[in-house]
Amino acid sequence: MTQMTDTHELAKKARLAAVGDPARRSVVAPDHPMPDRARDEAAEDPRLELFHFVMSICSQKSRAALFEAGVTFASNEIVIMPPVNENYIEQYVALRMASEAAATQPLVGGYTGATDVAGEGFDPLVVPTLVDHETAAVITDSRDIALHADRLSGHKLIPDDISDTVMEQIDIVDTLPHAGLFYGANPGGDHRPPPIQAGMKDAHLKKIEQVERRKAELPADSRLHDAYTHKLKKERAGRAFISNPENMRKIIEAAAGKIAGLEDTLAASNGDWVAGDRFTLADIFWGVSLYRLLYLGYDWMWADLPNVAAYAEQCFQRPSIVDGTIRWPGHPPGENISRFAA
Repeated sequence: MTQMTDTHELAKKARLAAVGDPARRSVVAPDHPMPDRARDEAAEDPRLELFHFVMSICSQKSRAALFEAGVTFASNEIVIMPPVNENYIEQYVALRMASEAAATQPLVGGYTGATDVAGEGFDPLVVPTLVDHETAAVITDSRDIALHADRLSGHKLIPDDISDTVMEQIDIVDTLPHAGLFYGANPGGDHRPPPIQAGMKDAHLKKIEQVERRKAELPADSRLHDAYTHKLKKERAGRAFISNPENMRKIIEAAAGKIAGLEDTLAASNGDWVAGDRFTLADIFWGVSLYRLLYLGYDWMWADLPNVAAYAEQCFQRPSIVDGTIRWPGHPPGENISRFAA
């Protein structure tokens, strides 16, 4: 008989080692979506625990999906930006390496500007990570986390009769080059908020330094060495990628093309959402993505696309997206999102 993973012990080690401030360990619920209720470490673990970061696009998708599913979960907010990089701490990496994805997917080794596991490979040193203690599952990709949330909701986020349409749209969103657009500058004019422009300068180099330091601290016989080695390959590739203006032009053009495709999809829809008159997981993924593009100054992509423009505003009012992305504490300010500050 296969022994089940002790997710309680793995998650506890990860949160106590990697979530440096106890105030960032809380419990949120459908009726209390803000992370201001401190977690009692002596109490029984909630069924679900999410390790995430405020500005991680994949974390934003995951939070919104969990809120839309109407579930309670423990919130473990990890600071992933240099020089802190709590996501590089050994105990957290060990948690991710206990996932099915770690056992079945090739480790990351390159960089495309996107964040999907199918195209990039499995990255052991990123967020988000969802732990389901009831099923002893460690889930490490935002898409899989969202699908898990759908199962918990009774498949209300991906209704059976429109599942093909919903999944097709999720596939499209998953290939948007969000990482490249966040870390890299538009050669035609950088309209990212000043804090992002400043913070992303040499970010890959700083991340490389932190990964190398953490790797050097591992015991010689640690099974995690390979995880850190592959992370270094990704960050070095990322540094080279975003420094090439032609690469940036290509991913910006690709993203604009997908937004134009969304316009056509919405025009053909028989309702207010991408798959008709029902809000689905595809709308969560699109809504969070459009908010990120708005924040980074890429809303020009739908300036002449009336269906996308109206759809974006509608998504930005959805409570799950508001709670999981727009009003989640700590989101840096930006001129394009100032109207949401209240």
